[in-house]
Amino acid sequence: MDINPKLNIMDVIQLSNGKNVANFSSPHPFTFEDGTVLPAKSNEEAQRLKVDFIEHKDPDAIEGYSVDMTLTFELSDAVMTEIEKWERIARDGHVDVVFCALPMIKALHAIDYDVKASPFRCIRMMDRVKKTLSIVYQTY
Repeated sequence: MDINPKLNIMDVIQLSNGKNVANFSSPHPFTFEDGTVLPAKSNEEAQRLKVDFIEHKDPDAIEGYSVDMTLTFELSDAVMTEIEKWERIARDGHVDVVFCALPMIKALHAIDYDVKASPFRCIRMMDRVKKTLSIVYQTY
């Protein structure tokens, strides 16, 4: 369903419990426990809206053998612009949840963004083998 062509918003679907959901940037479709499928984003859109991974090598790393790293995440200008678009759509009542990757949620927390008050959430897997997602539970 095309919600607002001026914002270039693609698919918002309604789950069987009435929740309107969208896919922020995943190039993979999401199948929910009620059988509803949230379509994938195009590869180009997924690439444009990816989170930047910043690798921090452990100072005790042995190059060429074993390198432990920690990760932090940053959001590009394109991602921030897309966040603003989805915030407006949520305020207008057209979407309840916008599913995004855990690194995006972590990056939002890192900049003190109020994730709980936003539509942005991560999926909650209900069945790992069937790869079905909860229509009720999600994480922030």
